[in-house]
Amino acid sequence: MMLRLTERRDKAMPRGGSPDPPRGAQDWTPRIAYCAVGSLAHRAVPRTGHRASRTRRPRDSVVVVAAVVLSAACAAGGGEYSAEQAQRLAVRMAQVDAVNRLTERVLAVALPSGETVREALGPGSRKDIALRVFLRSARMVGPPRVYSDGVAEVDVQAPVEVIAEKVAALSGRTPDQVPLASLCVGPIGANLSASGRGRAPEGLSAETVRRIASAPADELTEMYPAGWRRVTAASRVLAARSARVAAYEAMADRLKGLLLGRSETVADLVAGSAAAKAAFDAYVRSLPVAGPPRFMPDGIAEVEVATPLARLIAVLKRLRRIRGRDTGPSAERIDRLSVRIKSDRIAVTGRGMPPPEAVRPAPAPTVAGGEALPDWAAETLEAAGTAEISPDVSDARRNRLLAVRAAKVRALADLERQVNAVVLDGGTTVRQRAARDPVFRRDLETFLDSARPVRCRSLDEGRAWEVVLRLPLLRLYAFSRREE
Repeated sequence: MMLRLTERRDKAMPRGGSPDPPRGAQDWTPRIAYCAVGSLAHRAVPRTGHRASRTRRPRDSVVVVAAVVLSAACAAGGGEYSAEQAQRLAVRMAQVDAVNRLTERVLAVALPSGETVREALGPGSRKDIALRVFLRSARMVGPPRVYSDGVAEVDVQAPVEVIAEKVAALSGRTPDQVPLASLCVGPIGANLSASGRGRAPEGLSAETVRRIASAPADELTEMYPAGWRRVTAASRVLAARSARVAAYEAMADRLKGLLLGRSETVADLVAGSAAAKAAFDAYVRSLPVAGPPRFMPDGIAEVEVATPLARLIAVLKRLRRIRGRDTGPSAERIDRLSVRIKSDRIAVTGRGMPPPEAVRPAPAPTVAGGEALPDWAAETLEAAGTAEISPDVSDARRNRLLAVRAAKVRALADLERQVNAVVLDGGTTVRQRAARDPVFRRDLETFLDSARPVRCRSLDEGRAWEVVLRLPLLRLYAFSRREE
């Protein structure tokens, strides 16, 4: 291991810098360690322009060993976060779980043709990936719910009309043919929501934690290996390869759409000439991948391909000469791309997923210590609340919302009464445990906030509204096992 790394440093490291990371690396830990090896080893080599003498080889080896040991220690320390970092990571994982649940709800919708949205788009296809990426924009609603055992829960929602339009565009249907409104609960029914749960993942470096902490709250960031533990190494390679192919196709489409004049595009420049088309395709395929693949926590691999604008302009001029006619855009018009494009590079992102059959199924939930669940832990409580429309409010929409809110408060009060009567281990009720344990009391308040409406309907010809809340008790059992 030492000799191979040292030899790599001698062959690949430029003067004044560290070596390039290994191509095809799929984890950030080896890349960071490799750069550290190159930087430290470079400082140990005398700057004479020649290879280090044999007398300096022992120092190089010591430096490499120290860097490798240091990187291994950092990797082994992954998952040892502060309380604030663990809470933030748990919220991120809950957000990922919520978005995945929302996606699965949409994909499971049955269309009028008899097939589901998943079947209409094709599992793992470009359209399937496009819908998953689109649903990443679902916004978190309300503050996250964090428990004392490190588990966090969040709620996300997205406008149902926007989702229906996206599904319709991808599947070749009209929005009216995508029945998503039945999934909404509420008097207005304009948003599709889902709840997610998660805890801080293990195996993340300090650099990854900082990147996650600095990202916007509603943005899904790379959290490898979180979300990819059930995917085999070969399937990760296939996902990255699919993403790279998609990136090259997207780059070709992006470049062909560039305007070279008032109406002429790059596609017009290469059309009608087999030699120019072949040269253009070869140029796109020769573009390097900008960095290693990004393995996103929702199971999508992303690869970025970029081209410098100056190199693109030179290639387009060469394609113009290959065509060998004067009717195309002039060299001056091609040079104007540097003015039209407000950047020195053009970058696109390709996305791919592993084959569905290559993803191992999620393990069944287990209880620590192999203990059997009590009967009440598998139950789900329901409570209903009703409220009448107020005759003093003239706005009908506001009147409905106020009635639904009042009905929800009454349903939550009934639900709290049922939860307080649950008997925990040792014959202690939830109310008694909360009276003497402040941590359990805070978790209980957080738990009650997780109750979700499953039905909202009008009664008595619209003069009253009913809200039904549902609350599974498994989470109560999980945090009630903490010792006082």
